Amino acid sequence: MQGDHHFLDNRLNIRWSGVFSSAPNEEPQNTTISLDGIEENFNRTRTSLVNKSPVTYRWERNTDNDHAGYWDIAYKIPMTDNKLELSTGGLYRDKQRSSFYNNYNLSPATAEEAKYKYGVDFQKYTDLNLTVTNPTGAVANPLTYDANEKTTAVYGMFNYENDKLQMIGGIRMERTDQNYKLLFPAGEKRPEGAQVYTEWLPSLTVKYHLNEKGQLHAAYYRALNRPGFYEIVPSSVVNEEFLEKGNPDLKHALADNFDVRYELFPETASQFLVGMFYKKIKNPIEYTFQPDEVRKQDVYYTPGNFGNAKNFGLEVDYIKYIQKFGVKANYTYTHSRITTSKMSRRINETTQDPEPIIVDQTRPLYGQAAHIANLSLLYKDSNLGWEGQLAGSYTGSRINTVSQFLNDDLWQKGFVQVDASIEKKFRSGWAIFAKANNILNTPMELYVKGTNPENDKIAEKLVEGGNTLIRKDLYGQNYILGLRYSFSK
Repeated sequence: MQGDHHFLDNRLNIRWSGVFSSAPNEEPQNTTISLDGIEENFNRTRTSLVNKSPVTYRWERNTDNDHAGYWDIAYKIPMTDNKLELSTGGLYRDKQRSSFYNNYNLSPATAEEAKYKYGVDFQKYTDLNLTVTNPTGAVANPLTYDANEKTTAVYGMFNYENDKLQMIGGIRMERTDQNYKLLFPAGEKRPEGAQVYTEWLPSLTVKYHLNEKGQLHAAYYRALNRPGFYEIVPSSVVNEEFLEKGNPDLKHALADNFDVRYELFPETASQFLVGMFYKKIKNPIEYTFQPDEVRKQDVYYTPGNFGNAKNFGLEVDYIKYIQKFGVKANYTYTHSRITTSKMSRRINETTQDPEPIIVDQTRPLYGQAAHIANLSLLYKDSNLGWEGQLAGSYTGSRINTVSQFLNDDLWQKGFVQVDASIEKKFRSGWAIFAKANNILNTPMELYVKGTNPENDKIAEKLVEGGNTLIRKDLYGQNYILGLRYSFSK
């Protein structure tokens, strides 16, 4: 529900809205079977059941409910040659999550059935005679919890404009009250937790028109990144690849952003932009593998704050159309650095035994590639309703996972991805479209910087350019053919 009201010959504008949304998610009876076997060249042998609890039934569900209210008031001050608008507003949002998790472990009823082989003695898990080994289930799990986030914000802003200059500035206050409660704690140190904080977020944007086609653009703003529920609740879950766990001590991140850009618009649908940026980030959220506080042998993939970071770089963006054909290109270089503590080893001079030490290491920020480039070839014929695009993108190497050990971060190799799309619109409102994604079947490759002579004994080629391949995923191409109809008033 929303309203938009105008008073005083449209000089005073009041807008408001009330919003409710609900997003449920349910994964019932996720069944996993563990087999004891060997696979060589895609041929399996000894695919028998694992003796102890080889079958797991898992139920998961969660619901996010959001209640929010927004309001804005803007007043245009009468002026002869210039324009000035003052505005204020705010929001209140109450976000609630209810999460449920349960699983049952099952094992063969007899020792003989524990030796059953897949494809010989059974074809599907319903053929097995299984016994539940944990009759009470595992609802007493950190993934069964309630969480809540209340956000209150107000702002004040001005917008001044004349023939040459435009200035937009203001400040926003945001108060966050975030909490969680494990409904069935299972020995966790922090079954309940809360974070309450208030941040002031100023911003200022200045545009100076050099002429009708060119302008200078400068901006400063402070941005806030809140942790999500899944990141702060100390729940642990076994996913397909590794153990994941939330971090109740995870802090929100703050970033001060500075941008300077030259903008040129030589003609309709054409532009050339070149700029520089600098970002100072406090407590950026990064993901790492860390040992459990109690069970050191258990290692979890978990978010954390490991220091402050600085980013600076440059970006170039270009769009040019010649009749119905166009080209769009952009490139961004980012130099990011953060210094964090890492674990290493040294030889004790007295005992001559290796001992752990903590050292500082400066590295790029998690997930930040130094080079990102995009190139698109465009075609558009508005009269006949045709539109097409062939797009290629390059993302340079970047840290995929931060390691607790020195020089052991997991990197993702740089990659090129190519996509294509075409669409034909008809005057009747119908449109037919086709899309092809990942045309080159670009792999996702993870590696560590460094080699070990033992890897040379492995038949697969794992070592290249002083790096050791850890993982390689292929996703194949994806094609979409669709029909769309648009209603018009």
